[in-house]
Amino acid sequence: MKKIYLITLSLALISSVNAQVTKNAKKVSKTSNDIEIKPERKINNTQKAVELWGDTFGTPSDWVTGNAGNPLVNWQIGVVSNTGSYPTGDIESTSATDGYAMLDSDAIGGSTAEYSWIQNADSRAIDLQGNSDVVVQFENNYRRWDSQIYMVVGFGDGTGSSSVVWPTLSYGFDASTDVNVYEVFPTLTQNNDESDNPELVQIIISDAIAANASGTDADVYIRFVWTGTYGYSWFIDDVSVVIQPTDDIQLISSWVLGENNEGIEYGRVPLDQLDANLTIGSEVFNFGTADQTAVEVNADFTSFSSTLMSSSILSGASEVIENTESPSLVVGLYEGTYTATSAAETAGAEFFNNTYLRNFEVTNNIYSTDGIGVHPAANLTVGSIGTDSFTDGADELILANRYHIKNTSMISGIRIMLASGTVAGGELIGKVFDTTSFFANDMSYLYQTSEIAAITAADITNGYVDLWFSSVISLPADSYYFGIEMFSNANTADIRVLDDQTVAQPNDASMIYISGDQIYTNGTALGIRLLMGDQWGVGLDENTLTGVSIYPNPSEGIVNITNDNNTENSIVVYDLLGNSILSTSANAATSVDLSSNAAGIYMIVVSNENGSIVERVSIK
Repeated sequence: MKKIYLITLSLALISSVNAQVTKNAKKVSKTSNDIEIKPERKINNTQKAVELWGDTFGTPSDWVTGNAGNPLVNWQIGVVSNTGSYPTGDIESTSATDGYAMLDSDAIGGSTAEYSWIQNADSRAIDLQGNSDVVVQFENNYRRWDSQIYMVVGFGDGTGSSSVVWPTLSYGFDASTDVNVYEVFPTLTQNNDESDNPELVQIIISDAIAANASGTDADVYIRFVWTGTYGYSWFIDDVSVVIQPTDDIQLISSWVLGENNEGIEYGRVPLDQLDANLTIGSEVFNFGTADQTAVEVNADFTSFSSTLMSSSILSGASEVIENTESPSLVVGLYEGTYTATSAAETAGAEFFNNTYLRNFEVTNNIYSTDGIGVHPAANLTVGSIGTDSFTDGADELILANRYHIKNTSMISGIRIMLASGTVAGGELIGKVFDTTSFFANDMSYLYQTSEIAAITAADITNGYVDLWFSSVISLPADSYYFGIEMFSNANTADIRVLDDQTVAQPNDASMIYISGDQIYTNGTALGIRLLMGDQWGVGLDENTLTGVSIYPNPSEGIVNITNDNNTENSIVVYDLLGNSILSTSANAATSVDLSSNAAGIYMIVVSNENGSIVERVSIK
């Protein structure tokens, strides 16, 4: 829902590419490594309103299933998993341990249209108890592939569900003309689009009740319908029917982004890459029965704030409201709290969904699309993509993020955030691509890192690997794709890269190229970061200074530096943020003590007028 107008601009840029993706895209092969960071998922919008009816799928006989088309594609109830070629993860719903409903289209495949449904049984008909302002809500996990999903409301006459007249099953109901039909996730329009796991869906059915002749006196049935020709899966759990609250505005999403970033919301931005103006925005939904007036969202980042205002939001409507701010920012973490109020709702039982957290960091020299380590932990959702994710992707697979360079900038290297499932021995090389050429499936590069690097066990333990250019490169202001080409030796040494899915990004924020095939839009934010500036020691000839050795490596903290030439050497130690943490000189053998510093990788540069040597030392 976020940044609709900005996303539209980005999509226009790659419309020809997307046409190919829709036709030919390969599915992502989901494995046990896909979710790398999995904090407790909280359903932000769970209603505290009066519940009229509820079911957790603990008793399968409380539900009835059916289908048309392929008879093998049907709903299953219990603690069940996908069995197809591209399984999605089981739903992480509130009551998942006692069972849930799952439709696994991927296990069947084929191109025949399929229509499968599940509905509450006659013994579990819903009594609205005279209430007309009613909401159906359920927790769900869904991934789209040539499919649509719907919820249909049926009204009985007291003789059972056989008296209900349901819409004719077809591939794609018309939810705009039938008040009993509600499309679930109409915003998930592209193949591979997916919901959160779990994600709470709330559907107001007051219009269907009003249009039904028997109204609130009827037996009510809820039917969940999956339609498609070939898909992934759909999980549903914890269905309930509640009374719609009178006053309830909700923050659906919030954001902060540079005005010239084409909708990409970077997790970390170097100080010299900041836009003068930031767009601060939120999407506010009025879930209550009453229209809300004097709606305000206060975005508080402590050192600066912004107030977003709307004079009114109608019941059942949502609105995007934004401001432009020009804060004076310095290096540091900015933690934002967005709080929505209206004239009628400033506190109370429904106020728990009126806040949203959004962080960003200003750095000296690290530029990242991902916000891993920056985003609030409660919001963080991280998966991974790698050489075992695609057919024909084991070798020469390219993953890339788009970065906006705001002025001529020096770049030393590319940092790759490794996910579990990475195996030592896999090889990769970093590359810089022209955006226009990349969109045209031309993988000719502007620059590449100095050599193909083999991933070590130490890299996997550290969680990242740094790829360095042979000398610092200088890029003029423009946008570029920074990527990696990966080699797993036919999946014997797979490489997986973290994929931050916390923030809704434009489709072209990150991309995938499968060798011999084409590019595909990925969206989200791959863990491919830029190491900006020239303070990382890149460009120093590591072999010109003789008579000097640095040991042991790894070290417990004391690092020895020999000096067989008895010349005056400059010794500088950098951390992997490029910060100098120690500087000294010596004309004889000496030692540096790093034991008071955190465990990790440090770069020791020893130099004099005759040359230099660079050693990356691991401190345990």
